[in-house]
Amino acid sequence: MVTDPRTADGARSLRPLNEPVPAAVEATPEGSPRAMLWRGAYRLITAIHDRWRIDDEWWRNEISRRYFAVELEGGRWLTLYHDLVSDAWYAQPYAAPQP
Repeated sequence: MVTDPRTADGARSLRPLNEPVPAAVEATPEGSPRAMLWRGAYRLITAIHDRWRIDDEWWRNEISRRYFAVELEGGRWLTLYHDLVSDAWYAQPYAAPQP
């Protein structure tokens, strides 16, 4: 978390970093991302470098997500996830670690 100077409290107020943002993703029939709308442009996903799944907290608010570390045409790396509970896609605005 970092301070948010836009608030009345200034340094005492915090805002989360790398908050996921809703994403328009085109997926394959198997559920892997194929393309997405990124910053107003349709971009092909040229590579999926990693994938993992998280299933947690079934006894409270269920979390069931499939994550993908992807590379867009042009070389930009992102982390996408498909929320399997709400059937919605999200992008994490930070780049995934590169080898």
